[in-house]
Amino acid sequence: MFDADVIIAGGGPAGSATAALLARAGHDVLLLDRARFPRPKACAEYLSPATGDALARLGALGAVEAHRPVRPLGMHLIYHGAPRALVRYPDNAAPRRALCLPRDILDATLLDHARAAGVRVLEGTQVLRAGADARAAHVIMRDVAEPVTHTRQLFGRIVIGADGARSVVASSFTVRRASIWPRRMGLVAHYELPAHDDGTLERYGEMHVGRGAYCGLAPLPDRRVNVGLVTDAATTRRVARASGTEGAFEAGLIAVPGARQRLRGASRVSPIRGVSPLAVRVARPFGERFLLVGDAAGFLDPFTGEGVFRALRGAEIASEEASSALRDGDLSAGRLARYSKRRVQEFWAKDALCWVIQVLLVAPPLLSYVLRRLATRERQGDVLGAVLGDYHPASAALHPTFLWGLLRP
Repeated sequence: MFDADVIIAGGGPAGSATAALLARAGHDVLLLDRARFPRPKACAEYLSPATGDALARLGALGAVEAHRPVRPLGMHLIYHGAPRALVRYPDNAAPRRALCLPRDILDATLLDHARAAGVRVLEGTQVLRAGADARAAHVIMRDVAEPVTHTRQLFGRIVIGADGARSVVASSFTVRRASIWPRRMGLVAHYELPAHDDGTLERYGEMHVGRGAYCGLAPLPDRRVNVGLVTDAATTRRVARASGTEGAFEAGLIAVPGARQRLRGASRVSPIRGVSPLAVRVARPFGERFLLVGDAAGFLDPFTGEGVFRALRGAEIASEEASSALRDGDLSAGRLARYSKRRVQEFWAKDALCWVIQVLLVAPPLLSYVLRRLATRERQGDVLGAVLGDYHPASAALHPTFLWGLLRP
């Protein structure tokens, strides 16, 4: 009756990791993605230090490191060129490092890892709808090379939506909700640094904040840098209609003068890719015979850069709960609600910190004040670095003692 125990929509980090872990647990897993890998993906491409830990637990760190990612020691936070604060990743005696490499390489590597774990992968396969009843879950899919009328229905015991911010699975189960604020979009491109560049980007990434926009610079192999520009969605679309994507990108950089200055002499070596929305809400990431993981399960904003870590950690939780439910033969919404509870326990403090940061981004004087204090208060900077690195509980950055130590005159 079933085409697989588990059908997963989406072959990004969340989908590939969930699939590999479930296959390793002995389940028959079928993964579908409309793209053929490697494929370009708009992303900041700056992965927090704890992402390496998650990749190691998955058994994929060695394969990722074989592509020689850049491993920065931290990031400079810069508002309008000044003030600037350095956020490092201390951890007892040895510092931690972030991990930077192109997403097309990362995603293809993780998908290959899933295949090696026994996952059946169908690339070039679009999921059109998903659904479930008391007996089975299903997806309606088609080969993207075939006419849109050539569809097929596949049945599984559970469907997992790992299909991103515009998740078809979330929409099919009517759990996706509109995000009222913030409404931002991202524009991403790769630049090649000039030969005379001082090389500081390889040691420390940079996050430049302007008025109404911010721009992350993440070092990549071969002297390239990922330029991730985040702007007001309505403004960017209006400029793009009048001046095209390149005009919108240039207008966004003008709003972040520090990043524009830092890129002087660099040349763009990739198309500009857009990603929107940059905030996604869902009523719940579970239901009768379905789970959502990764961006499909909701996210706020990429400023803190934990997207891939959250995808991999969410995959660990999802695979554990789905495997347990499959073995017990109970895939009801009541049973799968445990997944949602564990996500809340795992991510609530980081989510709260993200909201605090959102307030700072729309209050320039307060942001400037915080960065000036952060630049001279090493202990607070080290705590914040460990929290943003995802290897220290985010609740530490919300504690009154930390906040007073940071914000006192």
